[in-house]
Order: sequence, then structure tokens, then C-alpha cells
Amino acid sequence: MTKAYRLLVVSALLLQAACVSVSNQPREIYRPEQVPGDSTAARQPPSPPATLREVPAPLRARPPARSEPVASSPAVLALLSEAESNRKAGDLDNAASALERGIRIQPRNPLLWHELAVIRLQQHQPGLAEDLAKKSNQLARGSQPLTQRNWAIIAQARRAKGDLAGAEQAERNAGN
Repeated sequence: MTKAYRLLVVSALLLQAACVSVSNQPREIYRPEQVPGDSTAARQPPSPPATLREVPAPLRARPPARSEPVASSPAVLALLSEAESNRKAGDLDNAASALERGIRIQPRNPLLWHELAVIRLQQHQPGLAEDLAKKSNQLARGSQPLTQRNWAIIAQARRAKGDLAGAEQAERNAGN
């Protein structure tokens, strides 16, 4: 794949991602006690019912933990695509470099850590691959398919290091 064609593909992906991106700006919530056009700064919010004030903070319901992976920005999507193209072409160093740039942009994206673990395993760096897969698992709480793939990488890395008991444990964690 020529550089010009690759640049064209990445540009098209960025443009497509920009067209479908969703605003992350919070919207103001309309409350029935508000009169449209009224200044909310002049109004005092209604006091909570007495029952809520009496409940200690640790016992209140917490919002559920986020179970889906972090949404990727257009730049991160382009870097993932670039890394995949490089990996398929056998250029593992450039694939790893693209993923590392993605991690600098979005360090809490478990997919980036997972993909980098795959590359490091292919580069015969099992210790690093295991660490990266563990990091991905920490960030991917609730994403069962991704954590299973990470455990499979950990099993392969441990087997490559000669830790057969650890590899078997990781395979059990992966569900294999």
C-alpha cells in the first residue's frame, strides 16, 4: 500500500468519523418548576425530601460502572486502522508506534492496550505482552469478550516464558 493511498484512507476515515461524531456537551435539563426564559441563577433548587437528607452518603445508590469500552475518537480510529494495516504488512514496529500514539491520546481505551499486547507478543516480548494485556483487563471491566481475549494473550505469553502452570490458570480465566 503506497503512502499516498494510506494517507487517503486515513483522511477518509477521519472525515467519516467527524461526520458521525456525537457532541459530548451536556444538555440542560428542563424541570417542570422552571419557567422557560427564567434565570436559573435567581431560583433556588427545591430542597430534597427529608428521607434523602437522612440517608448517609455511602449507602446511597451509586451509578453503575461503565461496562462498555471507551468510545474512540476519530484520531484513535485512524491510528487503529494504521496499526492494523502495518501489522498485516508485517511492519510490527510501525504498528506498535501507531498504537502507542493512540494510547497517548486516549490512555483509558482498553482496546488500544489489547492491540499493543498482540503486537508485543508477535514481536517475541511475552513479558511486555502480558503486562499490556493485564492493563487492558483493568480498563475493560465489564467487557467479557475483551477480557477473555486478554487472558488468552496472557496464557500465550506465560507459555512462551515457560510458565506452564500460569498459562493453564490464564486459560481457565479466558474460559478455554
